[in-house]
Amino acid sequence: MDAAGTIQQGDLLVCDDRILAIGAAVAPILAKLPLDARVTRFDAKGTLVLPGFIHGHIHLCQTLFRGLAEQSDLLLWLRERIWPLEMAHTEASMAASVRLGLCELVAGGVTCINDMGTVRHTDVVGDTLLDTGVRAVFGPALMDSGEGVPPGMLRPAAVSLDDTLAIAKRYHGAGGGRLQVSLAPRFILSCSEALWHDVAALSRERGMLVHTHVAEAPTEGAEVKGAVGCHATPYFEKHGVLSERFVGAHGVWLDEEEMGMMARANAALVHCPGSNMKLGSGWADVAAWKRHGIRCGIGSDGAACNNRLDTFAEMGLAAGINRVMHRDSPLPPRDIVALATCDGARALGLFDRIGSLEPGKQADIAVVDVATPRCAPFGADDPYTALVNGANSSDVVLTMAAGQVLYDWGDWKTMDPLKVVADARRQGLELLERARAAGTLR
Repeated sequence: MDAAGTIQQGDLLVCDDRILAIGAAVAPILAKLPLDARVTRFDAKGTLVLPGFIHGHIHLCQTLFRGLAEQSDLLLWLRERIWPLEMAHTEASMAASVRLGLCELVAGGVTCINDMGTVRHTDVVGDTLLDTGVRAVFGPALMDSGEGVPPGMLRPAAVSLDDTLAIAKRYHGAGGGRLQVSLAPRFILSCSEALWHDVAALSRERGMLVHTHVAEAPTEGAEVKGAVGCHATPYFEKHGVLSERFVGAHGVWLDEEEMGMMARANAALVHCPGSNMKLGSGWADVAAWKRHGIRCGIGSDGAACNNRLDTFAEMGLAAGINRVMHRDSPLPPRDIVALATCDGARALGLFDRIGSLEPGKQADIAVVDVATPRCAPFGADDPYTALVNGANSSDVVLTMAAGQVLYDWGDWKTMDPLKVVADARRQGLELLERARAAGTLR
């Protein structure tokens, strides 16, 4: 997924956390190694070796809610189910939720995520990310106002931002640089004007990404306009929130003028087709984003509104939606794969480190078996089509982040999937009981 669109047969050599050489450059390096040098080999014949997938928008705190929030309207879904369930989290249930999500993601070739947490227990998210080896941008959700928000989730702007800075002090750059901390104001309807002002100022001062939701659903858009007098994008522009550090999820209902604002600010958007369809929010026009020159990636959103955390499923949906919207000039499969790799890295400001297989870059790698009935007979001949329209997450045979193998032919190296699932079941039942006892769950 480099600028030249290189596809080649050959070896790839990793040393420590970086890609050292590719193709013909590998053999001379191996030949010079001493006889007692420790070299681990992975037979990738019949597979595609590609950059690890980048999940541009996710809520790992919601993985325990899978199947518990099936409403089809965003605001009802948040107010009646998601926020009461998030309020019921403990440290133990948060750890179980994060691990369950990561277990699925890693087995599907994901090496980097952009996660928005809930308002508490963000240190648990950070500790779990460190333990499991995944690369991540993450931060606590910022919420200081809003209709239907449980009182215990509303936190004054100053307190929330102090907490975020404390998290950043502990985790930003941790794990050998794998982790970064973002500012994550949830959306306009849960954040005061003062909070947005402070978020913009902190982002400029500290260089932190601003990760939020924008133009996701028609009911949300109507309430936003009623609350602040305009749609989200001009509001963000007015308050200095839009910049090259802005990452907005969804962008379903952006008009041409708003896309122009995004492009002028060099802001980024993340396409979440599965979530958008499940909640009945609509179809984002990614081709229009790209026509405006907006940096864009792809993500699944949380398991409470998808319910899969599967990059292959999202790529297939993205391709299908785009084909329906632009019958005569759809995005080619390579552009869809780019959303999950090189373009996704650009959206998060990480393309200097990840997103393509090039010497010197971090060794974030996924290996996908295309010698399967799903991809035969020409999977290896047209890798982009195979990845978008043929392969699925069960075809991933190796996942590596920063040179560490996380998953290898059905073997999770940093997690025990049986324990993860059992713990998620136990913690999920206890969380549901707490939410019901609180009387806020509808």
